[in-house]
Amino acid sequence: MIDDHALAEGIERIEALTAPTLQDVRTTFTALDRTVASVGAECRSISQTLDALGSALQVVTQSGGTTQQWGGFGIIGLPIVGAMRAAQGITSQYVKQQTGVSLTTWTDLVASSSAQFDAYLSQLETVAALSQRYHTAAASQLDPDEAREDQTILRETRWRTQAWKQVLGRVAQLGRLVDTILKMNLTGEQGLPDADRSDRSSSLSGSLQKRIKDVQSRTVEKSSDLREWVLQPFVDIRDSVKRLPSQTERLAQEVALLEVLLELEVAEIRACLGEIPPTEVRIVGLRVAAGVTLPELGRRLATAQQRALAHQTYLDRLDCAHNAGEVPERVYAILSAEYRSSLATSRSHLAELEAEADVWRRDGQAVLDACADWMTLELAVLAARAVTEQREAAGDRRVLLQRELDRVNEARSVLATL
Repeated sequence: MIDDHALAEGIERIEALTAPTLQDVRTTFTALDRTVASVGAECRSISQTLDALGSALQVVTQSGGTTQQWGGFGIIGLPIVGAMRAAQGITSQYVKQQTGVSLTTWTDLVASSSAQFDAYLSQLETVAALSQRYHTAAASQLDPDEAREDQTILRETRWRTQAWKQVLGRVAQLGRLVDTILKMNLTGEQGLPDADRSDRSSSLSGSLQKRIKDVQSRTVEKSSDLREWVLQPFVDIRDSVKRLPSQTERLAQEVALLEVLLELEVAEIRACLGEIPPTEVRIVGLRVAAGVTLPELGRRLATAQQRALAHQTYLDRLDCAHNAGEVPERVYAILSAEYRSSLATSRSHLAELEAEADVWRRDGQAVLDACADWMTLELAVLAARAVTEQREAAGDRRVLLQRELDRVNEARSVLATL
């Protein structure tokens, strides 16, 4: 039989391990800040691809820029303008035929997606600044007014994330547009200017007529040059666009984790401010401990171990070099003192983390099991609602719970390596 006293002690240890504190809030902000940085880096990469694609599309869409540019050459520019207009017409018709979506719609999609990525990156910068403030804050408790303002920022980011991520699926399909354009045949001459028309202009001098014919010949007869000029921007970005499906899939996973962390951070702050009931506080504590505290401990412990090992390695190499007469005595004294001091500091920090790890080695499995049990129950409730209410119930909530449950399973691997 399990001793009642031992059971009570075990419960008390778990409650102490999972009780929300200001330090836990800061730890979650650390994880949040790292996830924001990861999401931001991926967003910037995709945004660059969207900008490049938008620039390429300007060549094959009806815009006044090309006409004005070549119009400055007067009559010599007319064949080129005509050729470009013909290329635009061919592209528009072909894209519509092959994809079922007009080129204008595709272009608008690229422009709107680019704008949404830029706006979301700005929101992520706001969260990053908020996280940095918690890293540098020296207060021992939350300021209620400031904390509520922070909740507003976090909730707004959560809402904007939910709205913004809908664009990821559309962005992933842009490779279809680029592939279609690169398969397009621009050798047709419909709409191109008549090369003999200028010859019939008796009022023009012979040399000017020859210059015009040269331009027309390069523009009309050597259509491969036109094709290369029009399609080269799409060739340049083809590989980047091909990466969009894998990028958006990876980004979707990171964004799901970001949403989980945003939700947990808001819940933690509310718990520390006493804004939620004790039962909910306990659940929040379990979720934060399993999804944030343990993974962060594993990361910090691995980093501390590496640092201690590095300083020990430096010291060993220095001793060997000194014994071999390769390092002068005075230099050895300076570096030896530096490395020994750093090693002592690293080992002290490592010992603190090892003490935390010991607590998790003893009670961590119970915390993870309790958290996983709650999440499994929540998922079952959502599934039952879908059946009884005959409608899709809280689909986004289900996705996030599943991502959080995956996070708990990842934490089990962390626990096994402590």
